[in-house]
Amino acid sequence: MLYINDHIETLDWEAHLQELPEDRREKCLRIKHDTGRRQCVAVWLLLREALQTEFGLTVVPDVAIAEHGKPYFPDRPDLHFSLSHCATAVACAVDTRPVGVDIERVRPFNDTLAAYVFNEQELAYVRQAPNPALAFTMLWTKKESLLKMTGEGLRNDLKGLLVNSPYHFQTLVAPDSQYVCSCCRDGGDLEVWKGC
Repeated sequence: MLYINDHIETLDWEAHLQELPEDRREKCLRIKHDTGRRQCVAVWLLLREALQTEFGLTVVPDVAIAEHGKPYFPDRPDLHFSLSHCATAVACAVDTRPVGVDIERVRPFNDTLAAYVFNEQELAYVRQAPNPALAFTMLWTKKESLLKMTGEGLRNDLKGLLVNSPYHFQTLVAPDSQYVCSCCRDGGDLEVWKGC
């Protein structure tokens, strides 16, 4: 299940800070800007809500971090999750199999960056799209969600990442096209719940 909160600008992060576990609270407080703190708190609240709604958990299990930065629940290997945030929204995916999510704000198109991360076919698609910035972001979030699902982290072969991929992607574009969210999983569509 994919959860998105695109109203984080109204979140009173200080009021919810005590609801977070101590390590997450400390992480949020190390962030210098209110926007980052708001994202940190909002994504954790979204994870808590997703786990409660989907699996009946009233407490978020302890979180550990794998070698390349992928978070997981060491005491609940049957549950998988992924978190992401951008300037205007946060996203959380929970599942019983590996899952990855990436949410990005649509930014001005950068052809040099596109040539670095996309193969020739992808690059042609982006350059010919009516909105190259949106097309770039849609492809990029797919790649990032795949890397987050596998736990590989960023790697050198970004151009071939989606070629013959056996995974299933779902991409959502905000109605105002301010952000794009992609989710990757090993088969099947995810339901989407936009909350808060």
